[in-house]
Amino acid sequence: MKWRRVGDVGLWAAPSLLVVAESGARGDPYWLQAVCIAVLFAGVFVRRSRPLLAFTVVAWAEIVILAFALGTTNGVQIALVPAITLLSYLAGRRETQLKHFVMVSSWSLLGMLLLTLIVRREEQATEAVLTWLVMLLLALLLVVLPWLVGRYRAQQALLVSAGWERAERIEREQRMAIDQERLRERSRIAQDMHDSVGHELSLIALRAAALELDPSLPEEHRRAASELREMAGTATDRLGDIIGVLRDADAPLVPRDENVPALVDRAAASGLSVTLVQEGDAELSPLVDRAVHRVVQESLTNASKHAPGASVTVTMTSAADDVRVRIVDTGAVRPVPESVPSSGRGLDGLRERVRLVGGTLTAGPHQGGFEVVATMPRAGGRPEPEEQPPVSAAAAEQATVRRSVRRGLITAVVAPLVLGAAIGVVALGYYLIAGYSSILRPSEYDGLTVGQPQREVEKALPAMQMIDPPGEGFTPPAGWTCRYYRPDAPFSINYAYRLCFADGALVAKAIVQTGSVPPTAETTG
Repeated sequence: MKWRRVGDVGLWAAPSLLVVAESGARGDPYWLQAVCIAVLFAGVFVRRSRPLLAFTVVAWAEIVILAFALGTTNGVQIALVPAITLLSYLAGRRETQLKHFVMVSSWSLLGMLLLTLIVRREEQATEAVLTWLVMLLLALLLVVLPWLVGRYRAQQALLVSAGWERAERIEREQRMAIDQERLRERSRIAQDMHDSVGHELSLIALRAAALELDPSLPEEHRRAASELREMAGTATDRLGDIIGVLRDADAPLVPRDENVPALVDRAAASGLSVTLVQEGDAELSPLVDRAVHRVVQESLTNASKHAPGASVTVTMTSAADDVRVRIVDTGAVRPVPESVPSSGRGLDGLRERVRLVGGTLTAGPHQGGFEVVATMPRAGGRPEPEEQPPVSAAAAEQATVRRSVRRGLITAVVAPLVLGAAIGVVALGYYLIAGYSSILRPSEYDGLTVGQPQREVEKALPAMQMIDPPGEGFTPPAGWTCRYYRPDAPFSINYAYRLCFADGALVAKAIVQTGSVPPTAETTG
């Protein structure tokens, strides 16, 4: 903070010294120097919080000076111009909005024109407007261009900052990708355990329950079977806990090599009352075959856990284009043990697997039991479209900043050129209009005589005077008012007419040189 204040003092002292040096050389009053220094102080010390206000304060101080000094013999004080240029650059550097800058600049230039017309009433309006157009062109160079350069520098700094932020975000995204891959692998492990180990434990529990109810076995064997069933249930419960820890999302896993009839036979051998009904024998694609196997396996596992003693019917119907699998159980015959775990993940995994091969799966209660129906296309289903990787926020932000920087660079170069060309065209058009409106024909000039009343002379004069009278160094006597007119169109003459009036009469007329070539006899005649 201390060094910042030192920099502020230095930034204020430099243009203040220019003001003191210029005012001392010109002999300006001390109060004017004090006002200029105070304005600079205010502009420098509010430029960070209110950059546009700082620019406006110093610019209007120079506008007032121009309005009173232009056209006088005292000259124009320009010591504030470097400060205006610097504050314009800083306003652009601090991301001042374009509309605010344009509004302030436009109103300031318009105010300069109005103030000049009010202060210098004795001067013809055409000369004031032409002077204002010259000031407008200078404002493009000394105000607009520095602001655009500052705006470009601000956007360039923003791009650099966005680049560093993007690098940090890339590192975070890489860490997230590693974590996601780790979770995905854990999910595969959990799915594997759920598909294979969970199914086998359910079959063990089912077979132990059958031995427990077999009256031909001794009591101690049935008690051992009961303990085995309880241990299998406990192991299934712990497996569910492990899966809950490992599993973050469902990941499809290829089941082991086993067709649906073999799966049904193995479940029936374990004591489950299950019947397979096959309607049609069409060849299925490997992905669909595995998905069908997985649907039947999970459904039989759920029936053995949640509907003990129920009869299960597995129906496979192969049509011309698709295959339909329906697994229905009749509902529990014996009470469901309270220790049977239910994570609800099995059906979710089935829906995802069936969806991936282009099919649909529905599951719900049915006539006192439970029904699972899956329909899949035989040809393997439509391939899932590859999702385009989403554009990261950092990359989108960087692209936005790059576009802004390119637009800023183009604006910084093109805008002043276009605006300057437009103002040049306007100034040229105004000059031509004023030039053609100030032509006094040689015959009309020859008809004017010294001593003629001014009212009669003005009837022969054009509507406007020359806005660029020749700088001949002629000083009219006290009480004289001199006007200048051109004998022909602009850019085609090397002389002009000077008419001087005093006491309501024409007191002098002369032909004066306007360029480096003296008027010829033919011209003056």
